[in-house]
Amino acid sequence: MSRGMLDDSDWEQYVQEFPDLSKIDELVTKLPSPDILSIPCLDKGSYRSHFPVASVCFNDAYETLWGAHYALAEIIAHDIWYLRKKDPPNEAAATLFGRFYAEDAASRLYSAGEHLANGIIMMLEIGDEDLMPYKDKGKRISQQSIVGNYLRKEKTSHPVTEAVIKLADSKEWQATMTYRNRWVHEQPPTVKGLGIVYKRRIRWGPPSAGKGYTLRGGGDKPEYSIDELVKFIKPAMFKFIDTFISVAEYYKSAAESYIQSWNDMASVKIQLSQR
Repeated sequence: MSRGMLDDSDWEQYVQEFPDLSKIDELVTKLPSPDILSIPCLDKGSYRSHFPVASVCFNDAYETLWGAHYALAEIIAHDIWYLRKKDPPNEAAATLFGRFYAEDAASRLYSAGEHLANGIIMMLEIGDEDLMPYKDKGKRISQQSIVGNYLRKEKTSHPVTEAVIKLADSKEWQATMTYRNRWVHEQPPTVKGLGIVYKRRIRWGPPSAGKGYTLRGGGDKPEYSIDELVKFIKPAMFKFIDTFISVAEYYKSAAESYIQSWNDMASVKIQLSQR
């Protein structure tokens, strides 16, 4: 294990400010199964309906969110252990493990966003042809960006759109997604506390004032501290949870309506058969 055990008193100052998963857990774990939802869809003549599959996507999003939540907790836990419990403090270890879990939390939040976007596609029965105008064939673009742009343009008054756009437009979510994207596709962002860091750039500077080339030595300034990473990853998680709750509540209501309609229809059929 990369750290020692912490007791409840170590966590006291963080508990009240930490993201709460209880409401989304309650929502997602009690959604009707795709098997149950497939029955009323068939009765409505939609045996190929993707609506029931949305419940699988939302479960995937919740499980991935749980992993991001755990990673965020471990950033804090390693900070407590190596900077407050260890004697002498070990800043390098706190930073090393903090960076590891920050990368994990940001990546899992990105993944949870992709699962949520796919769930929305299934829930609203959005076809590939509907999303095609919002895909840029020449660039990497996430499913969540495609779905967000589609909702923003095509379903401006839909209740799900407001929740999704609020997340997409938040500076904390954008910062977290940028951090994840750079970590995957570019040089990972540099972090303070791990010694000299170098950006991927040519070290020689151009001649100036008639002088020769200058070697820009001594490393480069780190972009982030662990505290700065937490300052946008944690609120991004709060905002994602709020959006997820709004989407899951809409789906739950729609699913219950499907089931109720089927129950009513089945009741009528039974009454007719008994005449």
